[in-house]
Amino acid sequence: MTGAFTDRTLAEHRRVFEKIWWQNPERQNGTSSSWWFFLLFPDGEEGYGPRQLMFSIAACMGESCRVNDLPPLSMSPDRPITGGVDRFNATTVGWAGDADVVHDHVVKQPAQAVLSRDENRIEAWAEGEDGTRRGSEITGTSDPLGLRAHVVGDDAEAEFEAWGELDSKMTSPHHSLDIDTPLGGAEVVAWRQMEFEGEFDLPDGTETLSGSCYFQRVCFDMPLVPWKWIWAIFPDGTSFSALVPFLGPQLFRRGYEFFDSRRLERLTIPLRQAGFWHWGSGEDHVEFDRISIEPLLESGEHPDFDVRVENDAGDYVTFVAQTYGHARNWLDRDRLGGRVSAHWSYNEFMFRMAGLAGRVGDRRIDEASMGTGFGTLEYSTGLGL
Repeated sequence: MTGAFTDRTLAEHRRVFEKIWWQNPERQNGTSSSWWFFLLFPDGEEGYGPRQLMFSIAACMGESCRVNDLPPLSMSPDRPITGGVDRFNATTVGWAGDADVVHDHVVKQPAQAVLSRDENRIEAWAEGEDGTRRGSEITGTSDPLGLRAHVVGDDAEAEFEAWGELDSKMTSPHHSLDIDTPLGGAEVVAWRQMEFEGEFDLPDGTETLSGSCYFQRVCFDMPLVPWKWIWAIFPDGTSFSALVPFLGPQLFRRGYEFFDSRRLERLTIPLRQAGFWHWGSGEDHVEFDRISIEPLLESGEHPDFDVRVENDAGDYVTFVAQTYGHARNWLDRDRLGGRVSAHWSYNEFMFRMAGLAGRVGDRRIDEASMGTGFGTLEYSTGLGL
């Protein structure tokens, strides 16, 4: 894998990079949604944590679409798109947290977004009565190939740049998913391991931060279903990820809650199971196709999660994701003229790994050999029709 990406030309990387600035309007339908998001893991004494930040621009199609109970907005399927410029309604959201406190919704701003293919730019700014701007923008950089972001909310402002080494699937923009059918589809551009540096004015103070950055541009042209997703990183840059979209009684959940019964909470049917372990040294990564991510409901205010992955070659990784913070965004769409509404809730749990054990390739792994792994675990519920 590493060699294949090392051999790619800059032009090949740019072809994937250009997809960030387009949301496939020709594919969109009444269930479509798009978002561009950053997960930031600043350098810390224990590795890339416990501090974490998230910023996102999100948009959705529908009769009336509300993000985090803000006034209704939605993309119009009939919006004019000329000269590679797409204008649509969107919302900027974000949070910042560490082991002590999570500042949720440090930015929560609806605005008209402008997505320019030629300028490699998406911006979503709203101007207040006092002339101040709230919202965000993301622009592309060419030397090195990367991204520049500016985010302004009532409780935070951030300006930073992120870039990748372009020598592996982790450090390059990767066209990681592309499904296009008459019934809908999905397309994802993932830039999993970038470096970032910038200035951050947060509720706890102003400072310069740098570290590891995860970026995705996601376009779903299908209903949003529940999923569990993990991104975690170790001090040496080794990364771990797992994804399980699923069906279950969580489809009908509204708000942030869990079933009283552990058995009912775990009554799910996986639609897909995929995961990987990628060594920070750049060695070929190991993939997993049997994934279990289960909440431990008795563990406190927010659940911890028991994580187990394995494959037929005998590779496996197990640990408990010990939650120390939680943030939530949600999406409501009116249907049938407002007579019914669909609700989808996007929970993000900040965690540190505990009890790490496993075998990856010919190496045994544990916390003593790897150091502390920090990550984000998404547990989304509901049905985004």
